This record gives sequence, structure tokens and C-alpha cells, in this order.
Amino acid sequence: MFISVDALEVFFCNRENIGIKPGLARMSRLLRSVGHPEINLPAVHVAGTNGKGSTVTYLASILSEAGYSVGTFTSPSLTTYQAMIQLNGQPISDDLYLTYANQLVTEVELLNSEGNPASNFEIIVAIAIQFFSNHADISVIETGMGGLEDATNVFDPIISIITSIDYDHTAFLGDTIEQIASHKAGIIKPNKPVVIGKMVEKASSIIEDVALEKNARLEEIGNTFQVIWIENQPYYKDEFRMLPLKLKLLGEHQFLNTALAIKASFILRECGFKITEEQIKSGISQAYLPARFEQINDHPIVIIDGAHNKESIIAFIKTVKKYDLEREKILVFAAFKDKPIADMLKLLEPHFDRMIFTTFENQRAEQADRLFNMSNHPKKEKSDNWQEVLNLLVETNTDKQVTFVVGSLDFVGKVRGYFS
Repeated sequence: MFISVDALEVFFCNRENIGIKPGLARMSRLLRSVGHPEINLPAVHVAGTNGKGSTVTYLASILSEAGYSVGTFTSPSLTTYQAMIQLNGQPISDDLYLTYANQLVTEVELLNSEGNPASNFEIIVAIAIQFFSNHADISVIETGMGGLEDATNVFDPIISIITSIDYDHTAFLGDTIEQIASHKAGIIKPNKPVVIGKMVEKASSIIEDVALEKNARLEEIGNTFQVIWIENQPYYKDEFRMLPLKLKLLGEHQFLNTALAIKASFILRECGFKITEEQIKSGISQAYLPARFEQINDHPIVIIDGAHNKESIIAFIKTVKKYDLEREKILVFAAFKDKPIADMLKLLEPHFDRMIFTTFENQRAEQADRLFNMSNHPKKEKSDNWQEVLNLLVETNTDKQVTFVVGSLDFVGKVRGYFS
């Protein structure tokens, strides 16, 4: 039994070496041990290489504006495991976090004794599902990795959303777009609608085939709905309506994520949820997600972005290019070693005057030396102490430079906490 949140966090820290464990057998056992709360869970399931967190945020904000109690599960967290599980934008309370964790203890210990321990992620998902089944009117649940064998893929969603598909987690999902698409398509359920974002044809064709096989209605951006521009103003448009898109989050890619959430909202309305167009417009205008091109310091300017793979790096660069061309641009970069780092660096290098490579406290973090050696930037530096790097940059206190902190969401979250 866990008597405090601190004790639970220590428990998780001691199990980090278990790592990622695809497959649903352990999840089935964990949920069976607490009475299968996933069976009657009203929820939307969101998968994709990029854009999952933003899409979850937009849809949750719309549903909240419509008066629903909304559970959200997103990963990784910028802070703690507990913060991955939220209701109406607030993390699960300490008491409930411990209650639902303790209900899993017997099965967790049994799996340990059999040499088949549940991963931290599986335990957190099981806590989230218990919590949402008892406290949320509807939940929006993001996959951790892939879809088919992801620990979240244990419920029958009202709608599935697949935001994008690109190369990521290739060690687990496969090294071709088709293999990765097949994993993401694993969240599509029989006779349940699926909304998909912009992606290459060989990915969309896989998803279309799975949707057809499962008789799942397919709504595809650029086909049944789209984002259009009229006099520099973006709009959501489908067969029946057109809505202006006014967002807090920066970056053109956010308009596509918003469109996915809006289409999902209209499908939910068909399913009986009471959501007006005014609530949709209000929800998207108020939605906010930390670490998405977020300015965390003013003098000098420091911006953080959790761009952690090729596609998100491309979106980040597009936003940088629109930001300010008159200041020195400094990039502080750290990443997980299982990412396509060399490709990411090639994309980043032409757009920054200086690049500083560092590392952070995580078993998966790449070493600063290795990042430095992978880069061909003419003005590159390295340091194992990211706090020291940022302190030196901030102490310059000049308006002639902008520092961008980019890479793993875990790293960016640590930086965000350091400045708060």
C-alpha cells in the first residue's frame, strides 16, 4: 500500500528500468482486477506521430465549454506521472491518485512475482481509466506510442482520431511508414468513426483499408473537411458549415489540429452530446498547451518547444522563420537517443546562429558529446549542465538574441519548471 504520493513516485522511479512494454495482456489483467472500468468508458482515442497533445487540448476545451466534466490523459507529462491524468484541466487529486493506485497493488505484485512486471505507463493508464470511469462525463485519451499494442488501447471509443504519421519509435513500430500506420490504425474500432489528419498517401491508404474492413466511417482532412484561408484568416470548413479559427497556440500546423478537434465535436454532437458552434469557437480560442512555442522568459527572450522528431522539428522551424529575423538565434538542444537525431539536426542547423548541445536526467537522454559530434554547425558548443547553460544565456539580458530550447518534452518540461 502507498501511504503518500511521494512513496508512489519513488515506486515509479525504482521501476523506470522496466521501460516500454508493448502488448495488452498485462493491461487486461490490471483492469480485470478492478472490475473492468474500461467497459463503459465514454471516451475519444487519439493517436498519431505529432499533434496528439494539441488535438486533445482543443477537443477537451470545446467539451469543457459545452459544460461537460472532461477527463484527459496525455503523455509524457512535463512534470509528474500524476499530471498525466486530469479532470477539467486539473491533475487528479492526491487522495484519488493513491486510492486507484492502491487498488492495483495486488495484481501489480502478482505480475512482478511471475517475472512479467507491468510498466509504469501501464499502471498510470490503469489509474486513469478507473478515475475517468467514476468522475468524467467524457474523456479524451492520448496513446503513448503507436496504437495497436499501446496500453491505452483497451476501450471502445466513441471516435478515434489519428493526427499524423511519420517515422518515430521505429524500434517498436517498424521502420516503414506502412508499418507505423498499421500500428496507429490499431485504435480504429468496428462501426466507430475515425477522423484523420494530413499524411502521406501510403499512410492514409493503410488507414482507409482498416476503416473499410471495420466498417468505420472515415473523415479525412482535405477530403470531407478542411482548413481554408480567406484574406489571411483561417477557417474550418466542411459540407455544412464554416467557422473562423482564432487560436492562442502558435504555428500553422495548429490549425490542422484544431480542425480535427472540431470535426470530432460535430460527430459527438451527432451522438447526442450538446455542443454549439459558439462553444466550439470559444473552446478553441481558449485552448492552451504548455511547451508549444511557449515564451517563458522576456529579457532575454527564451522560447521552449517540445519538437522531438522530424515532423515536429519542421513545424517548429516554420514558426521560427515567421518570428523575428533581426536577432541572434541560439538553439539549446537535448533529445532522447532513440530519435532520428542526425536528421533533426540537419533540419535545424541552417536556421540558428549558435547551437548548444546538452543532456538531462533521464536514462534515454543522449549525451551532449554525441549530439555535438553529430552536428556540422560552424558555431556549436556543448555542456552536460543545462542549468548552467541557461543561466549564462539569461545573464546576458540582451534584447538582441532569442534562445530556443528544443527537444524531448521531458527536457523541455524540466526547463519550464526551472524558470517557473
